[in-house]
Amino acid sequence: MKNKTLLSYRGPFYIELISVFGSNVRNYTNAYSNARKKLFRIFIELSQNVSYYSEDFHMVNNESRIGVGELNLKEFESHFTFTTKNLVKRSDSDILIQRCNIINSSSISDLRQLKREQRLNSPGEKFGARIGLIQAVMLSQNKINYQYEEVDKDFAYLSITVKIDKN
Repeated sequence: MKNKTLLSYRGPFYIELISVFGSNVRNYTNAYSNARKKLFRIFIELSQNVSYYSEDFHMVNNESRIGVGELNLKEFESHFTFTTKNLVKRSDSDILIQRCNIINSSSISDLRQLKREQRLNSPGEKFGARIGLIQAVMLSQNKINYQYEEVDKDFAYLSITVKIDKN
């Protein structure tokens, strides 16, 4: 098997949709109980980041802000990859990329400490995404891959991919 797309979506990340997709993620990965739990939790973390933080968004009833983005779940012979992509401010993307690099270069024990510090130092701050990224690396035990694509002087697309080993 080269690779197989299990789930692909582009649009608003309504919580109800994320819930339905989450059920599908569990079903698709049923044969791999170890990967299944990790992948589901990573799916929730990264999907919520798009829903809460995407700079491309829909307003529902002039009060709820729903982020728009993309997600892709692919299956390979030995692993799955889960990718989200959404629009970010270029000023935020520099910070997010820097955090990805810090997270990727940290040991598991350093990540635990970093996660504790993030919770203590910035409750409610916009970059709650960083705890989700830390969690994704801790769960998958693989580094985050990211791609950055400039849109204009103010915005860029940032995609985050996490690899989850089947066993």
